[in-house]
Amino acid sequence: MSSDVFVRTRGLGKRFKLHDSAWGRLADGMIGSGNGREHWALRDIDLDLKRGECIGIVGRNGAGKSTLLEMICGILQPSEGSVETSGRIAALLQLGAGFNPEFTGRENAFLGAALYGLGSREIESRMPAIEAFADIGDFIDRPVRDYSSGMYARLAFSVCAHVDAEILVVDEILGVGDARFQQKSMRFMRAFRKRGIVLFVSHNEHAVAALCSRAIWIDRGSLAASGRTADVLYLYRREMSRLMGPEQRFEVSGGPTEPAMGAEPPPAPIAVESDNAGFDPDNPPATTGGGTIGAVRLAFEDGASAVSASGGEDVVLTVTCRVADPSARPHLLFALRNPMGQIVFAGDSRDGGDVSPLPAMGEDIAWEFGFSLPFLPTGSYPFDLFLLADRDGTTLCLDVRENAAIVQVLSRHVSSGMANIAMDRALLLVGAEAG
Repeated sequence: MSSDVFVRTRGLGKRFKLHDSAWGRLADGMIGSGNGREHWALRDIDLDLKRGECIGIVGRNGAGKSTLLEMICGILQPSEGSVETSGRIAALLQLGAGFNPEFTGRENAFLGAALYGLGSREIESRMPAIEAFADIGDFIDRPVRDYSSGMYARLAFSVCAHVDAEILVVDEILGVGDARFQQKSMRFMRAFRKRGIVLFVSHNEHAVAALCSRAIWIDRGSLAASGRTADVLYLYRREMSRLMGPEQRFEVSGGPTEPAMGAEPPPAPIAVESDNAGFDPDNPPATTGGGTIGAVRLAFEDGASAVSASGGEDVVLTVTCRVADPSARPHLLFALRNPMGQIVFAGDSRDGGDVSPLPAMGEDIAWEFGFSLPFLPTGSYPFDLFLLADRDGTTLCLDVRENAAIVQVLSRHVSSGMANIAMDRALLLVGAEAG
């Protein structure tokens, strides 16, 4: 297996036996009565997952997503085919799995890290970082039976984040955390993929789109599509919309060899070609140097600092930078993220008519972006900044600044969706005017 391939599956499949009663299950287990029905939860899965990838796995309930992850993690053994992994795997498959409810959070963290192969001295040196990332305060020394679901998720994720894994597997667990923790976890996973791979299962398609550069759609135990996240999610949504139609039934997936009565067979696998053109703020390349981002200020039009807002205000984002080679025509891109780390608004200095003269060598330059803040749900919204330069048809990333400015939104507007803009007018036309 190539050194860049961390997970490889070939013809991977998992078969279960279903019984109508507990007695039937017991008899089959003890004397091999053979009265169970075969059910293939997964079959014929071929995957190559490489370093630096964040792969989102989507599909209906019962499609086989968790079964695939459990075989990759070694919890389940394949019924057919093979799975190879390279490196340590840190898995978040089930809330509270592996925690002893009578142990304190600190004791469970110590035990969990030891199970991942860390020695006592290593764990002791990392415990302050684990405690800080989990951010559950004095509850770290209380039995985990007293924890909320969010505290479970915080502690479990914190342990996985500090055991030097190469493969991080996350199955829906982030959905129980608060917005601040979700954003911190998403930032960690974006950074993690630079040294390993992330396998992320979620029914939150927005989170998959925000985090993952590649996606896999599992349907009825088969690989339905794989490729660029936006394209796979489009195919998945289209199929879900069809199944939610008035003449269709939205049923739990039944496995490739036992489709539900009246259901169509799973779609043939679709390979979606990757499109690497352009700069992706969710997956920026390594910085090359040659430029630095300096002072950053977000202010209202009257000059007051825009620390908090309600949405709809006119604001100015000012960023000062310095570049070593001004002839490279540097430009600046900003991205406003929501508490889940999804980009809700972005801008590029070139889009605003950036035609200013070239600065002298070593001279500071500054960009001012003026815009109306969208109407946003209440929460913390950070700005990420990217100092870029185009050379020989390639976009270079000179410097990156995450959380360069943060605006706290306390929404006073009735708003749905990720972001909204102010409505110009809403007119009621009656009679002849309506024609």
